[in-house]
Amino acid sequence: MKNYKNMTKKQLVGELERIRQRIEELGSLEIQHKVAEESLLRKTGDLGKRVKELNCLYSISRLVEKGELLEDILQGIVDLIPPAMQYPDISCARVIIDDKELRTGNFKETKWKLSRDIIAGFKRIGVLEVCCLEEMSEMEEGLFLNEEKNLVYAVSERLGRIIERKRSEDALRESEEKYSTVIEKVRDGIVIIQDYVYRFANRAMTEISGYSREEIVGMPFLEIFAPEYRDLINERYELRMSGEEIPPVYETKIQCKDRTIKDVEMSFGIIPYDRRPADMGCIRDITERRKAEEKIRRLAFHDDLTGLPNRVLFNEQFTLARAHAQRYKQRLVVMLLDLDRFKDINDTLGHKMGDKVLQMVARRLRALVREEDIVARMGGDEFILYLQDILRLEDIDNIAQKIVETFQRPFVFEGHELMTTTSIGVALYPDDGEDIDTLLKNADIAMYRAKEQGRNKYRFYARPVHPEASK
Repeated sequence: MKNYKNMTKKQLVGELERIRQRIEELGSLEIQHKVAEESLLRKTGDLGKRVKELNCLYSISRLVEKGELLEDILQGIVDLIPPAMQYPDISCARVIIDDKELRTGNFKETKWKLSRDIIAGFKRIGVLEVCCLEEMSEMEEGLFLNEEKNLVYAVSERLGRIIERKRSEDALRESEEKYSTVIEKVRDGIVIIQDYVYRFANRAMTEISGYSREEIVGMPFLEIFAPEYRDLINERYELRMSGEEIPPVYETKIQCKDRTIKDVEMSFGIIPYDRRPADMGCIRDITERRKAEEKIRRLAFHDDLTGLPNRVLFNEQFTLARAHAQRYKQRLVVMLLDLDRFKDINDTLGHKMGDKVLQMVARRLRALVREEDIVARMGGDEFILYLQDILRLEDIDNIAQKIVETFQRPFVFEGHELMTTTSIGVALYPDDGEDIDTLLKNADIAMYRAKEQGRNKYRFYARPVHPEASK
């Protein structure tokens, strides 16, 4: 406790200024944490909506797998749509295809609706409509979410593909010449396999694979798949041709002519070809969809600016590391880093430059630690590290000192030399806490102790008595 009575007026003014700056820093951190929390909740909500959409699309795929009549499949799809809406109890749907209309039992046409054309073979063949049954204020926003609009669009597009494929199958049964004309218009790759080789490939298949039609026809059917998937594809092919029940729709990878790998969704069915059984496959390129899904997952668990793990992923990784440490009676090291006077960079050079510095800080920290160690961003200019399998206390000192010394070198960007040192707080598991919240709180206390003692240094929350970190 400081003795304010013995301070001069100048010293008191300086102390009050320091306290004011500390209050401002805490206020800024609170705002940053709140923004980060709101962002995470928003991303989690978005993922929930995405899961709801994918469940609906998956159920549609399951309907198609049953191989029922087209009219039964369409009715099943119509019934799946309202439960996927924001207000399922007051939602209804219908599909109009040519002169047929399929609707939910509660369907009633209202002026509050979503409507999408159903396209098959580049031709409008019908419409999908989703209506809200209760009257809503015309000024009310959010009646239909963007995710719902995207879902209705995806379902209408899939309806077009389902109808197109069914009609193609009918055409195949009528004549080989007729079905060839139809399937050349689809956007998915269509192949026919017989005696373990390709007998037919449509234009879309050549675009997906990079092989010409002449190269595909006669090729052993496994050759187009990525090597690690060939055994599984062959097993399923043999089971299907023998009449065994297997998933008719599944995802795999193909290896294109230029050796690139693509994610594809495949569906197969037995058809007659040249008066003998053959396997007709529908291959859809889902590479971009996979990238989008991966991006969604990455946004949920990684910091968007630096690419480092965020607090959610850090907590999960720490839980695994803690279990390992408990089993082998080891310590874990948690370091909380804060950039000294980082606010000055934002205020003088702008947030764009500040963001560049944070990205360079992330790269520098990642280069300083081992592969098994974790570097995460808390938010703002705070970073977390946890180190495992540390056998000696002096190793912790060496790492912390190395980080401090490294940050004494300037960050260079677009001709600017930017200086920002770091203050580090160190907490050990289980000495300073057995859960991550306690450890971070104590590391935060140690970090501000380092700042109070002049910044550009590290401090332990409570330095262990034993020199070996594993005891």
